[in-house]
Parts: sequence; structure tokens; C-alpha cells
Amino acid sequence: MNDKPLVSVLIGTRNRLQPLLQCLNSVLNQNYTKLEILVLDDCSQEFNICAELSAQIDDDRIKCFRSERQLGVAGGRNYLMKKAKGDIFCIIDDDAYFEDSTAISRFVDILSSDKKIGIVACKVIDHRGNCTDLLVPFSRYWRRRIPDITEKAQFVSYYLGTCQGIRKKVIESCGEYAEDLMFGEEELDLSYRAISRGWRIYYEPQILVHHIPQPSVAGATSRGGEELYHHVKNRFYLAFRYLPARYFIFYLTFWLTKHLLDAIKTGRMGKYFGGVVAGIRWLSKIKREPLNAEALKYLKENFGRLSY
Repeated sequence: MNDKPLVSVLIGTRNRLQPLLQCLNSVLNQNYTKLEILVLDDCSQEFNICAELSAQIDDDRIKCFRSERQLGVAGGRNYLMKKAKGDIFCIIDDDAYFEDSTAISRFVDILSSDKKIGIVACKVIDHRGNCTDLLVPFSRYWRRRIPDITEKAQFVSYYLGTCQGIRKKVIESCGEYAEDLMFGEEELDLSYRAISRGWRIYYEPQILVHHIPQPSVAGATSRGGEELYHHVKNRFYLAFRYLPARYFIFYLTFWLTKHLLDAIKTGRMGKYFGGVVAGIRWLSKIKREPLNAEALKYLKENFGRLSY
């Protein structure tokens, strides 16, 4: 094991002690033991997370930090990546857990097998009440056209944030997560940057993660309010920064219509229009970096989203 890379498992948490403990137990159960496990208490108000972990789990691989101001998803990940010593980052949400003990070994094996692979996406089963869905890097269009697409290991165009493996060199060459996004689309933003710089993203369905959604930490409002605002705002950012002009209008039309329908259904029109205004105002501050020809080719070949 000494010749194996150190893996830094990074977990941000806020007011979620019990889900965090379940998550940590699944990490400690991994058969890959060359780990450091870094936990960030992102300004929890209900628990002293670090004290609770110290009292309930005896494992010197766990290090807990606390921020006295809320950093958010992207900011929390950036904080932990600065603290991490590993060559591979395994980032997992506090309300998720690995199904079996082989997940981190698989991350390491894939990243060790091909130096061009910078990010490994996994298969996430999302549990919401009595319903389940898959969180995978394939649109519903492709899932309908190719029913077994989620069962095949393959290159993909993006990854989802519940759990992923990232090579440290990706962050060094592409930069950190965009903290201005606050919530949502931060993984797609990093995917675009990574692909533009020649990195590849690989999907491995045998890395199976369960996600048990908890109340939102995006803001003080009920789940979906602040999240909707950020989703709408961030679509302007992604479209303007990365997409060639021929895709820009189609992309924004699709997503703004989808979010508008969501706002009508949930009675959150104020958050929707607030996101639209914020997104438009943001455009003057965004530096355009349209995807290059190689990146566009990669996206088209690997189920990428350009017009929607």
C-alpha cells in the first residue's frame, strides 16, 4: 500500500450530524486505507461537529475544521482542498454514503490507469421519500434512447457533485470551484474548464453511492427557494462564459423555460425573476472563454450538453 497514492476524502457539513456519521462510517469501511479524511463544519449552529466527531469516532485519519462564516458548497470544497495532502481528492456530500467498501479503490485504479482522466464520476441513487432516481452524467434524452447507458463505464462530458474523484493536478491546472456560483452548476463549470484543458471525465457505475437529501443549506428559506435563484443566475454565467454564440440563445431558452415552469409549480416566481435579474447584471463582469474545437468535439462525442 505504500506505493499507492494518498487519497484525501473531503466532506463539508452544516447542521447534519447523523447523516455525516453515516457518511463517515462508509468511508471508514473502505478497503483502501491510505486515507486522510477532512471534515469542514461550515458554521453549524445546531451542533459542535468537531467535538461530536471526536467523542464518537476514534480514528486519527479524521481531521475536523470549522469555519465561523458559511462558505457554501464550492467555498467549503476549496477550503478543504487547500488543507488536503493527497494526490487524489474524493469529495462526497455529508448526506451520501458508499454502498460497499471498494469505491475509493476503484477511484484510485481508474485515475492510475490513464493520465488523461482527471475526474471520475460515479452512479448515485437519489432517495426522495418513497421514490428513487439516478444522478448520472446523462440527460433523460439519452437515458430513454439507450436504456442501459447508466450501466456502462465510459467517458462522459460532466459529473455530478454528490460524489466524485478528482486528480489534484486538475485543480492545479484549472483552478478551484467558482465560489461566486454559491449553489448549483459548480461541477459543470469545472467540467468545462477541465475538458478545455485536455482532461477527460470517466463514469464508473460500479462506484455506487446513495444520496439521502436533507433540508437545503443554500439559505434560510425552504428547500428550493434560494436554490432556484442560484440555478437561474448561474445558467447565465455558464452560457456566456463557455458556450459559442450559436448555442447561447438555445441553451438559455431551454433552461430559463424549465426553471420558470418549476417556479410556477412551487410558487417561487420572485426567486426566479430575482435570478434572471442577477444573471443579466452578472454578464458584464464575466470574461468569455468559449470552448475550443477539441473541447466541443469531446462534448459531442460523449453526451455533452450544448444547446440545453
